[in-house]
Amino acid sequence: MIRLTIRNIVAHKARLAMTTLAVVLGVSFVVASFVLSDGLRSTFNDLSEEITAGIDLEVRPTSDFGEPLPLDIALVDEIAALDGVNNAVGFVEADENSVQPVKADGTTISTTGPPQLMGGWIDDPALSSFTIVDGTAPDELGEFSMDRDAAARNGFVVGQSYDLITPLGVMEGFDLVATTSFGDNNTTVGATLMHVSLDQAQTLFGTAGTVDSIGVDAEPAADLTAVTGDIQSLVGNTGAEVIDNATLTAEQQAEFNEGITLVGNVLLGFAIVSLFVSIFIIYNTFAIVLGQRIREMALLRAIGAEARQLRRSVLGEALAVGAVASAIGLGTGIALAQGLTALFAALGAELPSYPVILGPRTIVIAVVLGVGATVASSILPARAAASVPPIAGMRDGATVSGSTRRRLGFGILLLTAGLTTGSYALFGPSLPTLGLVAALGSAAVAVFVGITLTSRVVARPLTAVLGWPLGQMMGPVGDLATGNAGRNPRRTATTAAALMVGLSLVTTGYVVGESVKSSVGQLLDESISADYFIGDSNESGFSAAVADDLLSSGQFAALTGERVDEVRIGSRVSELSAVDLEALDQMIDLDVRAGFIPDRDATNVIVVHQDLAAELGVEVGDAIAVEFVSGFTASLEVAAIRANGAMFPRPLVPDQVFDDAGASTTDVFVAAVLPDGVTTEQVAPLIEELQATYPQISIDTPSEVKDQVNSEIDGALLVLNALLALAVIIALIGIANTLALSVYERTRELGLLRAVGMTRRQTRRMLRWEAVLVALFGAALGVATGVVFGWGAVSALPDDTFGATVTVPVVQLGVLVALATVATLVAAWLPARRAGRLNVLDAISQ
Repeated sequence: MIRLTIRNIVAHKARLAMTTLAVVLGVSFVVASFVLSDGLRSTFNDLSEEITAGIDLEVRPTSDFGEPLPLDIALVDEIAALDGVNNAVGFVEADENSVQPVKADGTTISTTGPPQLMGGWIDDPALSSFTIVDGTAPDELGEFSMDRDAAARNGFVVGQSYDLITPLGVMEGFDLVATTSFGDNNTTVGATLMHVSLDQAQTLFGTAGTVDSIGVDAEPAADLTAVTGDIQSLVGNTGAEVIDNATLTAEQQAEFNEGITLVGNVLLGFAIVSLFVSIFIIYNTFAIVLGQRIREMALLRAIGAEARQLRRSVLGEALAVGAVASAIGLGTGIALAQGLTALFAALGAELPSYPVILGPRTIVIAVVLGVGATVASSILPARAAASVPPIAGMRDGATVSGSTRRRLGFGILLLTAGLTTGSYALFGPSLPTLGLVAALGSAAVAVFVGITLTSRVVARPLTAVLGWPLGQMMGPVGDLATGNAGRNPRRTATTAAALMVGLSLVTTGYVVGESVKSSVGQLLDESISADYFIGDSNESGFSAAVADDLLSSGQFAALTGERVDEVRIGSRVSELSAVDLEALDQMIDLDVRAGFIPDRDATNVIVVHQDLAAELGVEVGDAIAVEFVSGFTASLEVAAIRANGAMFPRPLVPDQVFDDAGASTTDVFVAAVLPDGVTTEQVAPLIEELQATYPQISIDTPSEVKDQVNSEIDGALLVLNALLALAVIIALIGIANTLALSVYERTRELGLLRAVGMTRRQTRRMLRWEAVLVALFGAALGVATGVVFGWGAVSALPDDTFGATVTVPVVQLGVLVALATVATLVAAWLPARRAGRLNVLDAISQ
């Protein structure tokens, strides 16, 4: 039986090659996700060690919630004076991309991909990983340094002056006094690293008299435990903590790994989708191949082979195919990882260089998935083929059959279970992220398998409807193509299932994306009367002077900035927004359900959402205690309760509340409305002047905001479709594979058609359009399933998002189906060409 297994593999290697390719593609994606994440993790782990090298202890502020308040700079000298401390320095760093240098040509470095970082220069080499390569340290005001690679890459030259874009606006005439190296090899992983003096940093970042943290270099012979205790005693009343180098490094690595793990898991999810699609192809291939070998297996049974021996032989073939595919997938997965890296770069999210790591875990998982998927997919066809009685199998026209009623019942059961599980996950009690993903994933698998098992009932009538135009246009050729597509409903349903999975996921993305775009447009058109929205593309906030400059111009009827900070309300930690409530009410429909929006003179009031009011059990007129990070507690009266909405989803308080609490002083958003009769053209000079002063902000009209949202969603859909393209390609391979096996199976039939007058061209057209009808059947199932999935996802979105209205993008889905049709014609070219070239007499003789 082992020799028989080997002979069958060799004899049918061409038939199994396409199946092997499908498994290879799925395994490749799995390997690529692990190679990419392991390589990036290695790079950033090394980077973390570089960042924390030399720091024996770090003192940092803590807080029960929110961003902790910085440390008093006086602590630096006090810590440095302790026994066992060689030196202590204060670290100050700006938010990512909040400081951008302007190149000589007036442009800035792109903020996509690796970040731009600026901090205070540290002179002590024991506590700093940076060394001067060229020039002198930036010790004076108006000086800065840049790492050597970023300077060379962007044309910055030591000795030249450049402007810096900061949260305070454009700061002109900063001298580049040095290029630096981060470690021996300047391992910046693509980031742009800059420094200014500590005094300059405190001025630029608005942190005068404070530092973000304090690095400590202990004396070589010092007892770190004793030094830690002395420092903790010194800073204990400030709420700060002292951590050692190992803890600091581990935390830095964990911070980097969080994002890397997310990217790796997303890619792994698409790999699992690809393997899931491959399972349908493998199952279909083995079912067809074993159906063609039914007489051979019956003869083996007749001469003494047992059914279990035949099953083992088939499983052996599957094992060999899976092993070969897994081995090839390991190699192609490494190449695919490089391709994904290039894809990210093309989309503006360039990844740093990383080592290629093919770890034992990756090899084991790839082999287990590749072999497991292949063997598992062949079990049912093997059992069915081996169960055919020998006498029945040796008859002409013998086929492998199963219980149609049982399959239909099981399919309905799976479909019901999948829809029920998915509905519970989306609309039931809130689940943790891992539980939600597991519930939705298992629900989707159940739905897909359930549709595959039940769709055979509609395969024949639906392909007849889809093929009716072919009969009208092509006559007998079209009728034959339609009949062939529906003659084996079970095979048609299984073949179409692979395409259904890919297209349903693409359709889901389109429905969700278009629904969000439609809801955003409706919100901007119906609920907002503001003429300008001002935001920061870097999400680091900007100076409140922007709003002050606009307000002082006297050209706006109403204007407000929005400041955001974390607070504790009751037992809940929540974000809170400070705005001009009266001005905001003039520009945005706040949908007040109880009470009213107070005027701008009101203080110690708060406007909350219905959910928060219900959670706290408060009504209009009741008091709510709000605790800020600084320890300041305000008792605020509920002035109004509003519906949960997409715009300004946080509770609202007057600006004075933040001023009293010493909370955030930077705006994240500004909205402004023009007086009646004043047009945007009339204030264009003011807007241009403001944009020149604060280049980092984006000043947009509602229509421009709508375009930006649409562009971002389209970009996300582009990435989604690019990753799902592999699943669709595998599905098309499955259609071509099924058609090729079908041509072999129907060789005699095709010969007879040729003998009675069908031309080679007609034969090719018949086969190609037969494949198209199967693809259209799968596309119809996929689009319908995707619309249902999309409806569920959009309906489950919370009220404070932009997903209230379900929109089905008919045009995009039509284009998607058309592309699938064209791709199917291409995939069917080789099998159809082979059918057209059959020798008539040889075909009839089989």
